[in-house]
Amino acid sequence: MYYVDSQKTLTRRESSLVVEKDETKSDYEALSTARGQSTARLVSESGASLIARQRGSVQRELVTQLFESMLDHIVESWSVIEPPKPEEGPTEFPRTASELTLPGKKKKAISGKSSKNKRSQSKIDLDNTQQETALPQGHWSCPDERAIIKFRNGNLYEGSISMKCMHGEGRFQWADGTVYLGQFKDNEIRGKGFIQWKDDTWYEGQFVGNLRHGAGLYVDSRKQRSYAGGWFSGTKHGFGAIYYSGSFKNSYNGEWVSNVRHGFGSREYCALSGYKGYWDYYVREGKGLMIWPNHDFYRGEWKNGVMSGYGIYIWDSYYNNDMSLPSITAYRGNWDKGQRHGYGILNLGFGLGSYYKGEFKNNNKHGPGTVITNNGLILQDKMLFIDDNFGPLNSNQEHNNYTLECKRSQTQEPFEFDICDQYIGLFYHIEQALKELDKEQETRDMLIREFYENNKILGSISLQKNENIKENEIDFKFEEFLKFEETSLRKALQCYEIQLKQIYYKYATICNEEEIYYTPILIRLYLWQLYFDCNIHEKHLTLVEIDNIFHANPEWLARSPHNPFEKIYFWQFLHGLISIARKLYAKRHLPEKRPDTILASAFRNFMDNDVLPGVGRKKGFLTSGYGLFVPLTGTYNLYRCLGEPCTVRDFLCAMKRPQHCTDLLQPTFRDDEVLLGRNAYVFGDELTFISESAQLEDNTKEDLKLFNIGNLSSKAVILFFSSIFPQIIKDDKIMSLDVKLTFFEFYQVLIACVEESIRLRNEELKSQEKSTTSIPTDNLPKLK
Repeated sequence: MYYVDSQKTLTRRESSLVVEKDETKSDYEALSTARGQSTARLVSESGASLIARQRGSVQRELVTQLFESMLDHIVESWSVIEPPKPEEGPTEFPRTASELTLPGKKKKAISGKSSKNKRSQSKIDLDNTQQETALPQGHWSCPDERAIIKFRNGNLYEGSISMKCMHGEGRFQWADGTVYLGQFKDNEIRGKGFIQWKDDTWYEGQFVGNLRHGAGLYVDSRKQRSYAGGWFSGTKHGFGAIYYSGSFKNSYNGEWVSNVRHGFGSREYCALSGYKGYWDYYVREGKGLMIWPNHDFYRGEWKNGVMSGYGIYIWDSYYNNDMSLPSITAYRGNWDKGQRHGYGILNLGFGLGSYYKGEFKNNNKHGPGTVITNNGLILQDKMLFIDDNFGPLNSNQEHNNYTLECKRSQTQEPFEFDICDQYIGLFYHIEQALKELDKEQETRDMLIREFYENNKILGSISLQKNENIKENEIDFKFEEFLKFEETSLRKALQCYEIQLKQIYYKYATICNEEEIYYTPILIRLYLWQLYFDCNIHEKHLTLVEIDNIFHANPEWLARSPHNPFEKIYFWQFLHGLISIARKLYAKRHLPEKRPDTILASAFRNFMDNDVLPGVGRKKGFLTSGYGLFVPLTGTYNLYRCLGEPCTVRDFLCAMKRPQHCTDLLQPTFRDDEVLLGRNAYVFGDELTFISESAQLEDNTKEDLKLFNIGNLSSKAVILFFSSIFPQIIKDDKIMSLDVKLTFFEFYQVLIACVEESIRLRNEELKSQEKSTTSIPTDNLPKLK
């Protein structure tokens, strides 16, 4: 125990202090005991040992006698603190053993030799013992006195004593200055207490068996270090937080096992660096997230304290509280002993979409891979890189040889980008435009060409006499036609280059409230907003059809056709606009005389008639504030439950329960289930909903709770859809409910339904209040 010489252990004696009565001696001599210093149960002079108690075994009685004999060598003095005098009243039996002692007598110091004269100081009336014997045995568990005990080794105890043991509230002071204030039980520190050591360290919390056990706070005042959490047998165990400095910027908050960080926890090294994840005896092991002082960021798997397994590493990351997707330099792939090793994807940043995907070896690009340049040019080879340098050419692939050779010969910097350079692929659009020509006109042109091929012998004279034959049909050459179309379309892009860059940046930041200072990347959700502002739906072209057109070309590298959060780089943005222009304005027959074209004129018409007038309208609910505060990821999961893409019919069916399903109740809405927060790209390129309840990671995993819009009629919902899709209703008749929806159109109708549902409910509540207040009191029944 803490009051012995070693201050570490305590010899616990659970022995009775009863000594068999010797008939040859007087009752006083038989029942009195020697008092002295003890390493276990301390003996008081309260007379508790004089009362008849339940006998223990012979072994316990022998131990008790040995314990009694040791007191002379341990205790220097024992002073009983007199309890406050009770008020005078009827005579009652004493309730505690301390009431049996003679009050007001202070015990003198015990010499090395005990005598009958010293025993006579504790003389009591033996007649009272007979009355005390009749009391129940349970009252001995309560403290029977308070005393001040001085030990020969310099220790001091002041507090409650029960059955000659420290029991209850007390104060123990060691000779070196260490002080404990708190609870004791059976000569052990047990319960709540406070201990302060001589080196200005202290602990306040729970104790069991003289050791820190349970919840407690440990503070080292000199080193400005503290720990608050769980303890087990004197060691940090369970969940707890330790602060290694007074600034609280060097800390660990997590799980402990026997004074060692083990399990899940967060380690903050400084104000700019930290780790959150799993530990294995002070070593990062398993999944975890790390931020370095230079703002580098890693989230993935660890082994033996280094990055090993799959993970994402972001260079120069930062906390982003906006809804714009930042351009990041990042690596996603496999790691081995802290180095990139195996397959991975390396984004080169600059906001232009250039990246490498392939094999890595010892942190270098090595082996087969593919490079996507800033303008969408694809470079690939079986041995594209060798130790981070371009490998030898592969003669089996002529196209790859050409592109690699061109890439090696270029000396421009990777961030210098011209949207209309010679490598951007425009021939695909021309080929698709030719496939969409009018079949009858195409057949007629083929017959004309075949006719002149078979009648070349007529010469130029016969050709001039035929007034129905046009000169461009005679001299038509397909290669020159493709080249002219491609050149014209490229010049059209150059004419609108400045406006296109401004439009891209404007819609990449359309949901932001404040100005940003980084290069943003457009996502498909914001691109849908641009199409919606340009009234694309009024031309009977849906967003699903536009996505399918874009996803049809694998060289445009669209990972998913309808994912609203997928990145759309600038060169992909251009291909999307050209595809819509081809679908809406491209001619269905061969062009007239030059400079008439199929695609260039279509792109100009699309920009002048739709894009430039519609930019910045901000139609719908996404840009009016709902997009910032409504959880987009949770709403997207709700949309995917209906199917991707879903139809208007699917939305109507999911809005109401089937009438035959009586066991399925309509979901109700409660105010406490609303998630309050905002959407933001906090770290990296993943949109996160930041809840006000500080739940950053787990709130998006739960199903989103929405308003019950079952009180709306199907006709009202169809009218909302018809405002987006005019083809649904014609002449007040429903034409089709199988129109496919993207997440953007689903989101617009859902918010409109929620607002209308709330309005109807408010009207119902007002009508109910009016009906209850308008009842006349004369019509109420009268009590007789």
